[in-house]
Amino acid sequence: MTVSRNALCPCGSGKKYKHCCGKQEAVSIASIIERELVECMQDVVLFASERYEDVLVEAMAECPLQWFPEELEAGAHLLLTDWAVFCRPVDEKGTTIFSAYMQDRRRNRWRPAVQAHLERWTEGVPSFGEIIRFEEERRLMVRDLVSREEQRVHFLTSEAVPPAEEGDVLLGFLLPYGEEFTYFIAALPFPKSGRARLAHAIEAERKRSGKAADAFWRTSFPEALDLALNEWLWQLSAELEWNHPDEEAVLHELKRREEKTSPRVLSHAAFFWRMYCEQDEPVIDDPIVYAAALRHVAGQMAEEEFMDVEKAAARYGVSVEEVESTSVEFVLFAMEMLDHDEDGEWDEDDEEWLDDEWDFEEDMIDGDELDAAIDEWLDEVEELFDDEGWDTDQVRRLIDKAMRTWKKDGLLEGVDEAELREELEELVWQTFAGWGFC
Repeated sequence: MTVSRNALCPCGSGKKYKHCCGKQEAVSIASIIERELVECMQDVVLFASERYEDVLVEAMAECPLQWFPEELEAGAHLLLTDWAVFCRPVDEKGTTIFSAYMQDRRRNRWRPAVQAHLERWTEGVPSFGEIIRFEEERRLMVRDLVSREEQRVHFLTSEAVPPAEEGDVLLGFLLPYGEEFTYFIAALPFPKSGRARLAHAIEAERKRSGKAADAFWRTSFPEALDLALNEWLWQLSAELEWNHPDEEAVLHELKRREEKTSPRVLSHAAFFWRMYCEQDEPVIDDPIVYAAALRHVAGQMAEEEFMDVEKAAARYGVSVEEVESTSVEFVLFAMEMLDHDEDGEWDEDDEEWLDDEWDFEEDMIDGDELDAAIDEWLDEVEELFDDEGWDTDQVRRLIDKAMRTWKKDGLLEGVDEAELREELEELVWQTFAGWGFC
């Protein structure tokens, strides 16, 4: 028997059918649509992996994940897949994987009500959304960190609701769902402890791009995700257990003095410091000195926001000599961690890396004979310090001796000796710095 939705319910409750037994029927239909939408999402990903594997591989390469924990790596792979499916063009016409799916016959397997939702998925956009509040089951409100727009999110299944709390940030791809939104496949929760720093870093990245929020998310999502993952690691470093309070104090000093520093720099600092403490068990006379040196080397490791020794010493209120000598400790440690052959010699990959990573600017000084003499002198300095360690005074003595020898041999004619001396000091430091950072 077919009952009109506005007729009295045949159960005898006295209510209209749509507000009584008809409501249960509507809920049942809605649950079927939601289940099929979840199946459709999975089918879109399967379509992408079958037809566009190369595109997905290229998308993964835009946000290197090798050194992140496995759980973060898995979540990041999922988010990069979402972005590649909806935002990354696969041809010159701007076709995306999802638009190719919509043109494929396999979309016809879904009932018209599901296809109506699919038509709107082209409006989807990546989002880092702060959880404002939880509402009824499987619903919450989020505020985008970039656009500041608020959206009501409905999760299609209870299993899709991430373990998060108010103030946390959900990283995911939002799709229209009626008057609400839902996440494609899943959302990754980011701790609220790092929300303010993450928002600052992403807004800085957006301003550098010169793009509006929507365009930024669509074109620069891998960069934003990389910032989020690095900030995540930096936040996790606060939960690590350390062998000695002074080791933890070093990171505390970094946190106190580097509130606006890039997440990439600080995650490199935390990662390197953890490795250094586990391998070397340092005796830390002054955590502030180690923090200053760590900030200096981390900028080189991350290849951004570089801070030279003098600036690091000034920011942390310690001497340049202390920062320089501690930095060299880090460099020598990093040298030991690089790949060696079985006989303990540098292999060809290490030599190529040194050549590519650091430009010693040997062409600053004219004269083939002088260039050759400097090369030979640098080899001797490296060998000496590999055996005896770094000493700033000894560097100056070696430079004095070399200058006297080259002057006697007539190699310094027409050369500004003061400028050459400064270049040699920088050359020695770059040589040793180059051995330690990747």
